[in-house]
Amino acid sequence: MKRRLAYMRRNRCGVLLVALCLFILINPLVAGSFAAVFLALGLVVILMLAMWALRARRATLLALGLLALFTVNAVAADRLGEHWLRPVTLLITAMFLGAVTTGLLYYVLDWRPITADKVFGAVAAYVLIAFTFASLFGWLQQLQPDAFHAAPVHAPDEHLDWPTMMYFSFTVLTSTGFGEITPVTKMARSLIIIEQVLGVMYVAFLIARLANLYRNSGKHRP
Repeated sequence: MKRRLAYMRRNRCGVLLVALCLFILINPLVAGSFAAVFLALGLVVILMLAMWALRARRATLLALGLLALFTVNAVAADRLGEHWLRPVTLLITAMFLGAVTTGLLYYVLDWRPITADKVFGAVAAYVLIAFTFASLFGWLQQLQPDAFHAAPVHAPDEHLDWPTMMYFSFTVLTSTGFGEITPVTKMARSLIIIEQVLGVMYVAFLIARLANLYRNSGKHRP
């Protein structure tokens, strides 16, 4: 048990990646009134694990705690009929996810040797980029209800839920191409362009980083 705990401490980004994968798999299975609560609490747990993986300072942890309280209160208010808080909640969630992703990228792309934890961090950052834009797409849909067009099977009430936005965000990030969901408004297309560029550049920067590390390590060989 001690060895496993020590391994988890050395590979904190691996724990974060496992939590992200579990969140992706479990989220579609949760339905009904508990879906919004699971979504909010799940994102808060992911942010907490991300801060733990980055060994954040107390000030950052305090900000994360305030985000958790705001998210839970916003979900409760939304259930009580205060739907005007939903765009604010999605926007703040996207901002914090973006900040965590930036911290992970700073950790992964520095000039120190590549470790298993950094590999896990690189994958986790890629997933968090998709999560960030899923929140932004949800926020945009609150402001522009007709921002996206989807087949009736995905949006029977002409409203895309967060799991569907997450699926669409991964489709955009990996440049798979549009299928049953397409952007309609100019702002939606602009956000999609930014995510597509980030997805392509992320892979390019990561490959360049690994190639440069391999080249430098070869210079020191006898």
